[in-house]
Amino acid sequence: MRLFLTILVIVLLVHSLVLLGLLGYSAVTGRLGEQQRQQYLATWRGETLVAPPEEVAETVEEESPQEAAARIAEAQMQTEILTNELQQKMATVRDMKISVELAQAQLNKDRRELQEQMDAFQKELISQKERAQSEGFQKALKNYSQMKPKYVVADFMQMDDELVAEYLGAMKSDVATKILNQFRDSEEQAKRLRVMELLRKNNRLTMN
Repeated sequence: MRLFLTILVIVLLVHSLVLLGLLGYSAVTGRLGEQQRQQYLATWRGETLVAPPEEVAETVEEESPQEAAARIAEAQMQTEILTNELQQKMATVRDMKISVELAQAQLNKDRRELQEQMDAFQKELISQKERAQSEGFQKALKNYSQMKPKYVVADFMQMDDELVAEYLGAMKSDVATKILNQFRDSEEQAKRLRVMELLRKNNRLTMN
C-alpha cells in the first residue's frame, strides 16, 4: 500500500513538473496565451474553464451604387432648397432697400415742395405788408398834406425822425415848408434840425 501511494505521489509530481515546464516554456516563447494559460491551470486544478464568448465582428454593409446615387441626389436637392431660400431672402432685402430709397426720394421731394411753398408764402406776406404799408403811407401822406401845419407838428413829434423825414420828403415843397415853420419851441426846433439833416442826406430837401 505504501508502495502504491509512493508511486502515485511520484507520478503526480512528475506530471506537475511536466505541466509546469510546458507552461514555463510556452510563456517564455510566447506560444501560450492568457486564455490557454488559464485553461491549463484550470485543468491542473481539476476545474472546468468556461470559454469566453466569441466576439462577433460587426459587418458593415457596403453601399450600393444606387444607394450612393440616391444619397447624393438628396444632398443636392437639400442644397438647392437652401440656395433658393437664400435667394428669396436676398430678393426680399433688395426689394425693401429699393422701397426705402423710393420713400426717401419722395420724402426729399415733399420737403423741397414744402420749402418752396413756405418761401412763396413768406414772399406773399412781405409783399402784402409792403402794399399795406404803402397804401397806409399814401393815405396818411394825403391827410397830413391837407391838415393844418400845427396839427401835423403835434403828430410828427410822436414819430421817429426817419418817418417824419419820409413824410416831409414825399410832400410838395411848399406844404413841407409850412409844416417845418411850425416847429417853435426848443424841443420842436431840435427835432426840426434832425429831420432836416436826414432830408439833406437823402437829397430830399429843396428849400432854404
